[in-house]
Amino acid sequence: MTSSPSNLMIEARGVEKWYPNGYHALRGVDLTVHRGEVVVVMGPSGSGKSTFIRTFNALEDFQKGTIRIDGNSLGNDLRQIDAIRREVGMVFQQFNLFPHLTVLDNLVLAPTLVRGRPRAQVQAQALSLLDRVGIKEQAQKFPGQLSGGQQQRVAIARALCMEPRILLFDEPTSSLDPEMVREVLDVMRQLAHEDITMVVVTHEVKFAEQVADRVVLMAEGSVVEEAPPAQFFKNPKHERTRRFLDQIL
Repeated sequence: MTSSPSNLMIEARGVEKWYPNGYHALRGVDLTVHRGEVVVVMGPSGSGKSTFIRTFNALEDFQKGTIRIDGNSLGNDLRQIDAIRREVGMVFQQFNLFPHLTVLDNLVLAPTLVRGRPRAQVQAQALSLLDRVGIKEQAQKFPGQLSGGQQQRVAIARALCMEPRILLFDEPTSSLDPEMVREVLDVMRQLAHEDITMVVVTHEVKFAEQVADRVVLMAEGSVVEEAPPAQFFKNPKHERTRRFLDQIL
């Protein structure tokens, strides 16, 4: 991809984070993500990868460095944070659906309240998105009536309903039974071909090999290596990357 300021969607420079107990979670992390790019972030447990992507929509704060989302600086201005959150969708490990709302109402809630769009318009879009992820027939059910894989597909459709410019995935398949992982990854593969900017924290090697433009390894709060999938998995430069791959391949 060409590197120009106009197509930079995420630009993180020197990001540092400490927790109140003194733990240094992020240690000068740099990352750029371009428009339409799919970046997969991998690393051992406790490496800071989930913490890092959660700073992109202010779910985690940071103490040093800068983060710009589609040209907008992320700071302490609550109006700016709200504006950025409207453009950055997130899919969590634990689905985070409202259990007392139907699948359809889970999708419709935010666009009508946050973006002020007419309910009928949003409902039509929501049904189209549910069809796109293969579960339109589940629209009137409650989350508890669905399988884990179906719930995660609802969560993806809900994020898309806000028409985000960037989609973040925080280990979206790690809480699913193995047979449900594929259905969620299939939806994510479709999205990756639709010019949506995606940052995905995952250990799904095949997904990274097939879909990612770049794979990033984080360890101990720092970026160790980033490279195209073929190089990352077949010819990594760093010993720490080789050790990590020995454990997961």
